[in-house]
Amino acid sequence: MIVFMQCAMENPPNSVELYITPDPDSPMQLESSMSTYDSMMQSLHDELNHNASADADIDFPEFEALDFFKMDCATAVSFDYEMNYTIKQLKHIAGYYGLKCKHRKVDIIQDIVLFETDAVNGDAVARRKRLFRYMDILKTDDYLKAYVMI
Repeated sequence: MIVFMQCAMENPPNSVELYITPDPDSPMQLESSMSTYDSMMQSLHDELNHNASADADIDFPEFEALDFFKMDCATAVSFDYEMNYTIKQLKHIAGYYGLKCKHRKVDIIQDIVLFETDAVNGDAVARRKRLFRYMDILKTDDYLKAYVMI
C-alpha cells in the first residue's frame, strides 16, 4: 500500500489530503483514490497486523547473545555511576569491594563495573546495594542521621 500526502493551499488553508494507492497484490481493492478516515484506519490496522505476524517469524540472534547483554548492562551501569555518583561515593563502593582506589573517576568506575558484572561477585554486589540503601534511609531519619558518617 502506498500513501501519498498532499498539502493544499486553497480552501481550507493548510488542509491535508491523503491518497491511498492499493497494492496490486492485495486482495483489498479500494474503489476510490480518496479514502475516508475509517477506511484509512482499517487499512492501517490490516497492514500492521500483517507485518506483525510476518515479523513474529524473524529471529534476532545478535540480541540473544549473553555477551551483548553483559556489554549493554555494563555500559548502563557505567553511565549511571558517571552521572549520579561523586568520586567520594565511588571510593566508598570500591572500598567495600576491597578494590584499590585510583585517582581518576573513570578508572574507579571501570574497576567497579568489572567487579559487579562478574557473576562470582553477585552476592557481594547484592549485599553492598542493600546495605548502602539502608544507609541512605538512616541519613533521612532526624535522629539517626547524626550517627551515619558516610
